[in-house]
Amino acid sequence: MIVHLLEFRVVPGHEAEVTGFLRHTAPGGRPSAGILMRCVGSRLNRHQQEHLVVTCWRDGAAFTRGTDPQGVPGYLAPKADLLSEPRSSGFRVSAALGDEPDGARILRVYRAQVAAASVVEWEGRAAEQMTALSGKQSLIFARAGVVLDDERPSDEVSVVALSAWRDWDAVLAATGGHIDRLVQDTELIDLERPVGVDHYELFESDLRLPVDESD
Repeated sequence: MIVHLLEFRVVPGHEAEVTGFLRHTAPGGRPSAGILMRCVGSRLNRHQQEHLVVTCWRDGAAFTRGTDPQGVPGYLAPKADLLSEPRSSGFRVSAALGDEPDGARILRVYRAQVAAASVVEWEGRAAEQMTALSGKQSLIFARAGVVLDDERPSDEVSVVALSAWRDWDAVLAATGGHIDRLVQDTELIDLERPVGVDHYELFESDLRLPVDESD
């Protein structure tokens, strides 16, 4: 499973057009093969509005088929020329919790670095971490994994953890008010060097798709 993140701004003068498309327009016909889930959010605490589209693909082949060379998913093609400064990244999922972001209002994107020699241990403990988090009813879904095409030095690997929460109060409770943390009690601090956490307000959107069970 591959999770792809596309961060972008909107060409000035087209914000309403693009956000309306993101909120209310789903591509016609059969969903693109290989898309398991997607959600859209707007970054919090930035002077200039930025957006994030998260797409969960069944595998690397589906991701390659479904995106253009800049990493823009095909379902965004009608507005691709209005997406300014697109930044594409993705990670191979090592651990997952939940299926859909329904009911979530806040998306957190936590980034860290791990020694290359510790990646296998990190992946195993990330799966254990998901099990520990499964009891938090305010956590709607989560994905964690190793970044694809990492440009860091060979002795260090980038990792990402996405988590979608019911509301901001749930985030504060889970982090003990320290929103630069992943969660209060389950960080892998002996393995990770935290880079930062970004927060997004998720749109209530018609872009959610049924699970694709095709081969």
